[in-house]
Amino acid sequence: MRGKLKKGLKRPNNNHKIGAMSRNDRFPKNNRFIQRSKQMEDLHRKEHQLRRTVVHDSVLEVDESLLPNIPDETGFYEKLVLEYNHIGPTLSGSHSTSNVKEHKNVDNSSKLVGERDEKKCLDEQKNSLNIDVYKSFTRHFNMELTSEDIENLITKEGNSTDCHWEGLGNLKIDFPNLNLDSNIIADFGKNQPPKIVQVADIQHLEVKTSICGHMEFPLTQLQSELFNILTRYIDIYYPYRSHCNAEEIRYIYCIHMLNHLLKSRSIILRNNEKVAALAKSSKLPPSEISIPEIYRDQGLKRMKALIIVPFRESALKTVNILTQLLFGAEAEINKKNGKIAKYERFVEDYSGNTMYFPKTNPKPLDYERTFSGNTDDNFKMGIRFTKKSISLFADLNSSDILIASPLALRMLINDKDQDYDFLNSIELLIIDQAELFLAQNWENLLFTLDHLHMQPQKFPDTNCQRVRTWCLNGSSRFYRQTLLFCSHDLPEFRAVLSNKCHNFEGKIRFTNMVDHGDIRNVLTPIQQVFRRVNCSTVESIFEDRFQYFVNEILPQFTGPNHSHCMLYVPSYFDYVRLRNHFKKEMISFVQISEYTKKEKVSRARDIFFHSGAPFLLYSERAHFFRRTRIKGIRHLIMYQPPNFPNFYSELINLMLESNQNPRDGLRDSMSVTILYTTYDLLSLGNIVGSENAVRLAKGNKNSYLFSTNQ
Repeated sequence: MRGKLKKGLKRPNNNHKIGAMSRNDRFPKNNRFIQRSKQMEDLHRKEHQLRRTVVHDSVLEVDESLLPNIPDETGFYEKLVLEYNHIGPTLSGSHSTSNVKEHKNVDNSSKLVGERDEKKCLDEQKNSLNIDVYKSFTRHFNMELTSEDIENLITKEGNSTDCHWEGLGNLKIDFPNLNLDSNIIADFGKNQPPKIVQVADIQHLEVKTSICGHMEFPLTQLQSELFNILTRYIDIYYPYRSHCNAEEIRYIYCIHMLNHLLKSRSIILRNNEKVAALAKSSKLPPSEISIPEIYRDQGLKRMKALIIVPFRESALKTVNILTQLLFGAEAEINKKNGKIAKYERFVEDYSGNTMYFPKTNPKPLDYERTFSGNTDDNFKMGIRFTKKSISLFADLNSSDILIASPLALRMLINDKDQDYDFLNSIELLIIDQAELFLAQNWENLLFTLDHLHMQPQKFPDTNCQRVRTWCLNGSSRFYRQTLLFCSHDLPEFRAVLSNKCHNFEGKIRFTNMVDHGDIRNVLTPIQQVFRRVNCSTVESIFEDRFQYFVNEILPQFTGPNHSHCMLYVPSYFDYVRLRNHFKKEMISFVQISEYTKKEKVSRARDIFFHSGAPFLLYSERAHFFRRTRIKGIRHLIMYQPPNFPNFYSELINLMLESNQNPRDGLRDSMSVTILYTTYDLLSLGNIVGSENAVRLAKGNKNSYLFSTNQ
């Protein structure tokens, strides 16, 4: 029980509002402590720097008149600074006798002390070489940004540099203009990182020993180079994910995320012990003592990592990798003995429900790989790590990791009965398979990103003296690392990196040229005409494209010789607008969208094949989720270049002679037309190659012809 207060002392009144007084008024003792601690830290840093520049045999004379007069009868502050800087308790020179205990028989052991100093100096030199390169975790989260730095981050003022690595290709490194040493980032990409082939190589990057013992070696060149970037907490945009390297990428970001969480947990537990020791020496409960600034190691909420993936199958693979990295060969045993809590429920909920893939007229290979496993897109699961176990389906406010889909996150944020404060302190954001979110609902992802690091709706239960300063002042987004992986480059992905990622460490995107594009996979011998739609501004793209189609393209295909025309529309909003226009103009057509029922899809295909309707409106999302094999296409109009490059060749290859109706009377009438604007440069590059895309966008002509007759 707490003792009685001395006479004349009053207990503080906790009923006052927090905003009514300043931090110094609330914690005057803590303020004096912080000032003394910072003074002692500066003193020791200056002395340590001077000592390193002096020859070992010489004696360092320190003018005590230059040192600040700080009353420290117990030597507590000196001990605190020494522990904070990880410097040994032995100081050289005359000043050391007033701060540390003297060793016995100093005169008889001068040679031993000299050897120790020499060894210590060598260790310090070794550490000094590695601290800027491999102490990224501590450097990143202990960095204090000024108001000028934050303004530069918001205005996106900075520089960039280019480099080339063997595994990743061309890198473009963007780093902001800050009052920091930006050369650390600028010089980072100049040297090719070595390949990680053994445990010593990964330990050199400060990966926790518990993870290193369960990793699989050697890592590939791609994994080695990616991990070297990840450990520096730089934002990454990698648009070259494929089914071949997907698991390599997943394995690497799981290692990085787990290493980050274990490091954070180790620091918090170590500081908990120190705070408990302070409370014990002060004879006060831990909640009532003044905690030094150096023990600020947490966010407002416990959750530190957010993984956004499209399907439950992706979450299943991620969790299995995490358990393998934590427990190694004992992972299967721990799944049964309860150390991985609720794993049986997890397997039941996140596996199975695999789609049926027909053996006759099979679906494309990428379709089967994408939709294998459980493809439910409404899920969320919190994961909490303890000392020797993992808890799945943990409460979100007490979880370390959240794995969820964009749809589930948006529903959770919109739920008025539940807060989403756990998204306030996210330090690591991973967005994998981003191209699939375009087919689901891209707005769900943007909505989620806009609600990260929001002001908490409820007062957090975390001790505010342990919360990092930059988290209290609302600057968490400038410390968050974002990893974005997708299969191809699109403006939507670049916009996320540019507008939603503000990491002060900078960002890296990969700029490898597309040599050929998907057009080389076209098998149908047919000419493909690319028509450019001139647009004055970005805002007028939708209107200019619609007017060009209605006035220039549609009249050419309304004659009797242009039947069997399929209009492929990537955007659902454009799809609805065109459908309404066809109805208004009384144009006969059938339609297939992602919302069309299976029976109506079969009916629309039959009518179109047997010349019952000259036009077929076909949405991109319908093709993504079904890959319907539509027959009888004589004329193909792409209202916009496909967001998925492989759809270009798939759709044109449906026009092979084997898929045509021999009784339609249009044997010699076939064409392919693609509408594009100068803002579709990335989509064009994925189809015709980067060099040809530039010619299409900046050429003097408005129409270009590609032929696959040979």
